[in-house]
Amino acid sequence: MRVAFAGVAHSHPFADAAGLVARGAEVVGVWDEDDPARRIDFAERFAVPARAELGDLLALRPDVVVATPRTPRAAEVAFACAQAGIPAFVNKTVAADAAGLARWRALPPAPRFTSSVLRFAPALAAFAAALRGCRIHAIDVHAQHDIAGFLTAVRRWQDDPSGAGGTMLNIGLHAWEMLDVLVSGARAEILSAVRTTGGSATSSELLASVHALVGTIPVTVTIAGLAGPDRYAVRVWTDHGAQELVLPQDGDGLGYGATADAVLALARGIVPIDPERTAAVYRNAIAAAEEARCDEALGRDGSLGRDRGENSPLHAGPPAPMAMTPEVR
Repeated sequence: MRVAFAGVAHSHPFADAAGLVARGAEVVGVWDEDDPARRIDFAERFAVPARAELGDLLALRPDVVVATPRTPRAAEVAFACAQAGIPAFVNKTVAADAAGLARWRALPPAPRFTSSVLRFAPALAAFAAALRGCRIHAIDVHAQHDIAGFLTAVRRWQDDPSGAGGTMLNIGLHAWEMLDVLVSGARAEILSAVRTTGGSATSSELLASVHALVGTIPVTVTIAGLAGPDRYAVRVWTDHGAQELVLPQDGDGLGYGATADAVLALARGIVPIDPERTAAVYRNAIAAAEEARCDEALGRDGSLGRDRGENSPLHAGPPAPMAMTPEVR
């Protein structure tokens, strides 16, 4: 299986490449428009040629592309892969706001998917399977990852709400993806959201707490960029009491191995995630961020947002089909 890497904007493609090589895949090349130092690092680490243009990379005719461009470029890279007829797995984050999600959803149908690796964590899949048939009374989701790296000069774009969406998108997507594994296609009504910068240098938030309803199920989501070890956890209350899972912190435990398997399956034509579930995950994450950040639009003090945003583009109907000209530099 021949795999090309279109963008290496953060750490995930390095882990993806290692997992794919361990499964017998061949990495054939790498391209990145925005991060030349990371492109060179990847090329040297995996002994592959670095291509100056995305078209040159796709001309290698790989069986599948793993794409990790910076968020504003995600839709155009996915479009180029579709035009070339090459399946693509696109690492998060593919949209930072409602307009970005509309661009992503307007892409022409093609074999592609995007996901947090946590969706494929074996322990989470087993936990969700054990809940089938149970009456769920409440769910608590926790996603914590130190954002210190996002505050460095070369990665500030990830902390930027208009770049990769800041903490509530970068880290929050992990939480909403875990929720979708537990409640398929979960569409959250955001009741309230509080965020804090905690005196840090973040342009987005250090921590956010979100309260929502999924159908009749109360859901609490905590998204933290605090220092300390990563923690991805869920707690579910059923008729049998509270059941909790904390994901193990090794690569396979976090879902990297199963993600590599999903990428190889994609090359064979198997798309592992319904695009509507992906759209629901992003709608939830974006709506929560809008709620927490609406204090800025309303001129309040940066702590609490209450405007549900009924006129938000997130409430609009399906987007018109995308008419894009492949202009990938």
